[in-house]
Amino acid sequence: MINQLNRPYNYSLEESTCVNNSGNNWGSQTNCIKALKVAMNTHFDNHQNEKCCYCGLLYDRTGRGEVEHIAPKEVAKYPQFSYTPNNLAKACQLCNSSSMKHTYDSVSQLHQVYEQCEFKIVHPYLDNHLYHYKFNYGVRQVLIAVNNDSDKARESIRLFELDSEKRTRARAIERNQERLENLYNLPINIRNRIKRAVKFR
Repeated sequence: MINQLNRPYNYSLEESTCVNNSGNNWGSQTNCIKALKVAMNTHFDNHQNEKCCYCGLLYDRTGRGEVEHIAPKEVAKYPQFSYTPNNLAKACQLCNSSSMKHTYDSVSQLHQVYEQCEFKIVHPYLDNHLYHYKFNYGVRQVLIAVNNDSDKARESIRLFELDSEKRTRARAIERNQERLENLYNLPINIRNRIKRAVKFR
């Protein structure tokens, strides 16, 4: 239900030049950086199926999706990874909120090579989610639990409240909806109407 991501954003030569010219500054307001962020949003929407990289739920259920820095980009933390492809994904507004991931330092051991850093949570790209999580599927609930005594899974479940009743019910609703869509091969406009109808608050 929470799937490992395998398609980070791949910069074009022009985009890489733009990032370098901006001084790796995520807050740059240059036109090329603005265009890059639009392209990133489209990429993540397509390759994540509009699902949050942390909770696996459709990210519009909590308001909107947001481009997320898995290792925080703040100057006091890890600005060097602001544009690192494996550090960027899309998260739902709730998982990226100030009450959850927003101010959290996810790095437990820093390394100058991003992929060799150690993380406290299940990393959207670098970790095999099937190793860390296990699910118990029901019609009204899809329960999540720690697999293989994983500390990363334990921390992710705590931080993002993945075992809350609301998230448990939402996973079941989405799973049931997807099964119906696959069974009846529903057109996209009907699928969107169903999504709006079952959207939780």
